[in-house]
Amino acid sequence: MKEKTPNEIMDEAIELGLTDFYVAYSGGKDSGIALDFMAKEFPQYFKGVVFVNTGIAIPETVKFVEDYCKERDYTLYHLHAEDVKRKKPSKYGKVGDSFSYENLVMNYGFPQQGLHTITMRWLKIFSIRKFISDRINNGEHPAIISGIRKKESKRRSSAKNRKYIHQDAKMWFVSPLYFKTNEWVYKYFIENDIKRSPVYDTIHISGDCLCGCFAKKGELKLLEMFHPTVFAEINRLEKLVKDKGSEDAQKHKTWGVFKQSTLSKQAQLQDYVCNDCMIDNQQEIESDTKRFNNEMADIDKKLVNMKNED
Repeated sequence: MKEKTPNEIMDEAIELGLTDFYVAYSGGKDSGIALDFMAKEFPQYFKGVVFVNTGIAIPETVKFVEDYCKERDYTLYHLHAEDVKRKKPSKYGKVGDSFSYENLVMNYGFPQQGLHTITMRWLKIFSIRKFISDRINNGEHPAIISGIRKKESKRRSSAKNRKYIHQDAKMWFVSPLYFKTNEWVYKYFIENDIKRSPVYDTIHISGDCLCGCFAKKGELKLLEMFHPTVFAEINRLEKLVKDKGSEDAQKHKTWGVFKQSTLSKQAQLQDYVCNDCMIDNQQEIESDTKRFNNEMADIDKKLVNMKNED
């Protein structure tokens, strides 16, 4: 696949007839860069920010996204998983039941790695699909801008059939940063004064979705220490699943307990909307955080030296 610049990828998407672009923003650095890029380079096509509240997000992340969009005058569409209702009955619910995180764990139990596809469809993709459908009904030709990059991690580099422009039924996903390297990302982040959720300082992820699929050992303890509200909610849900969960839920009634990953290297739909969770291995995430902190420390030193020279 020939590498293309972000502008070339966007030009290609526009040539396909897409005219209304919404950035899927999680509070992370890559989605933050994609947001800044769209607002500056394609303002006539940039229609706003989409943040999907999964119902198990850290409050500080939600507030950060809201404040950041307000500060930079970005139109924010705050979607909620619980607002999407079941249209057909099944053994997992009746018509009108919401696709909330609580209903998810009461039916399936706490998500395991092998259930990541179902989890992301339930908590994020269904909300985005409804949003896109509403936009189309309003006469738009919408697409979601993703911060996904091919070289972001070993897993993503080896994934097959991943595309920088992806269509799933009526939903289009465009990844303008697809071919960009980590070095380019850090440089852009610093030079354009991009901010990211302060939750990175405590648990090293954006905190927009703590479904538990890729929780590492010790993460629950970090939540108890730094984000007690979410810890209390997980504790409440564990008790609820234990007391009233379905037969399937009883098999997975503890948050964050999982078996060996069953993830395929094939590109999957959730890959385009889930790029700031534990989907990549922990060593890479911690390395990324360390490198980011080192980059920022170097910038601080340079600023001090420049001030001293003056």
